[in-house]
Amino acid sequence: MSILILPFLLGAVLGMRFNVLVLFPAIAGAVLIALAAGLARDASVWAMCIDPVVAAGCLQVGYVSAILIRYSLAPVETAAVPGISRSA
Repeated sequence: MSILILPFLLGAVLGMRFNVLVLFPAIAGAVLIALAAGLARDASVWAMCIDPVVAAGCLQVGYVSAILIRYSLAPVETAAVPGISRSA
């Protein structure tokens, strides 16, 4: 389960601060970590092929989720309506 949660949260943190180019080194690092974890636990070949893909996907989904949340919470500029004062 942590193979899903940690990359998702890391992607969300990266999405809040950086542009999309930061995903390339993050995905490369996630792939290396997933492969090293697979070697350390003596996983099967299929598990060692799927874990990096899942980690990279979770990074990307976390990144996009953070972008969507950031822009959905941004204040919306409203057009000025003639005859209505916005001063309080």
